[in-house]
Amino acid sequence: MHRRSALLLVLLTAACAPQSPAPTLPGTTAAGAADPVVPVGQAMVAFFRSPQPNQPAVAARAIADLEWLADSLPRNPRWNQASSVGLNGLQQARWEARRALGIPERAAAQAVINGLSAAAQAIEANDQAALARALPRSVFPVGPREMVSRLSAPPQISGVVSAYESVANDRVQGMVH
Repeated sequence: MHRRSALLLVLLTAACAPQSPAPTLPGTTAAGAADPVVPVGQAMVAFFRSPQPNQPAVAARAIADLEWLADSLPRNPRWNQASSVGLNGLQQARWEARRALGIPERAAAQAVINGLSAAAQAIEANDQAALARALPRSVFPVGPREMVSRLSAPPQISGVVSAYESVANDRVQGMVH
């Protein structure tokens, strides 16, 4: 009985704890989409269906998109009732991507999103100083050179495409009924 009470207390405390604000994804507001989930999800899926080597900027954006989707969908009232299998699949894909890139699980989603988005811009501009600023060692401990190397041979993230499609399909079916 005491274990059950303690577990309930832990769950209630966690539920009442203040949540950090939902992350933002650079560039999504400029696109003018009222709900950027679909275009961001489609761009992410397009990359992960067939990740191409030697395109570190594209990989950085796709992984930033994954990070944003995994963190923001459960908080978004339009999407938080979508397939729990899909939402959990996006979380698993996020942790898989972080492990492959050497990003700590404890790193804040917004810091990861900002770093990868800024790194993509720096890579495209061939700006090494901006790249170093974009990838602070507190969030990206492998350092800029190794991060670009890992992004150049992007990780195969199992289940990310099916997870997003599950969420999107469940959302569309919910709108129809």
